[in-house]
Amino acid sequence: MTEFLAVERHKLALLRDLVERGLHEVLPDAGDPPHRLHAAMRYAVLSPGKRIRPILALLTGQALGCPLAHVLPAACALELVHAASLVLDDLPCMDDAATRRGQPSVHARYGQDVAVLTGVALLNEAYGLLARAPYIGEPARVAMVSLLARTVGASGLVGGQEKDLRGPAEPTSAFISQLHQEKTGVLFVASVEMGALAAGAGPLETEALRTFGHELGLAFQALDDLEDEAELETGRGAVNLVSVLGRDGLRETVARRLDLARRAVVDGGPELSPLAGYVDLLFSRAAA
Repeated sequence: MTEFLAVERHKLALLRDLVERGLHEVLPDAGDPPHRLHAAMRYAVLSPGKRIRPILALLTGQALGCPLAHVLPAACALELVHAASLVLDDLPCMDDAATRRGQPSVHARYGQDVAVLTGVALLNEAYGLLARAPYIGEPARVAMVSLLARTVGASGLVGGQEKDLRGPAEPTSAFISQLHQEKTGVLFVASVEMGALAAGAGPLETEALRTFGHELGLAFQALDDLEDEAELETGRGAVNLVSVLGRDGLRETVARRLDLARRAVVDGGPELSPLAGYVDLLFSRAAA
């Protein structure tokens, strides 16, 4: 069992390396002397990160028999969108975060004006990547662009951030779960759907993957809430499920959602079943 887990972790590490190389290639060169906007874009995207979303897209496409090279542009586009959302969320007029991943946030390092432009530029780079993706037919590329637009838009990341800024003083667990779906879950769903579109998956497989991504996204955010509890207690935290469910209740929620995610792909058919084995590897924080 230990040897099996080591092999699977090695596979994930190889996928992460593939994503890193892809991101380096699609981002504009900072130049010498560095172009400030280009440097900020590279800083925002290439700062250390888990790359869970692009890895999910690659794993999904691979499970469905799609070559990794066919899925990689979509995987990189997802990470560009994720990075853009963090840049914009960190702005003083939003969450006002001075740091991100242990480093100064983009606006703290490059200024608010460059940070806003960085977020917009990264979103446009993501759409462009999908529109010109090689190996993918035009109908699938159009569907990918449409999916990403919905994911970013008023019922997705943008709408979730607005809801976060103007939520009720005493939010319910239902409100917080909806907020987490819009701010986090939608991008997890998009990740597995991108892999499905690249592979030409059928409706039953796609629906199973949507459930898989939905449950993973909410589990991931719940784990973040557990880790952010210390910040919440010092007054720095945002809307957080710990205050509603307690630590034990939230841990039970994480375990339940991860179990639902596993069951969704197992029920989705033999091709998707291997994805269930990666849940604990991708979300190892659940055992902490």
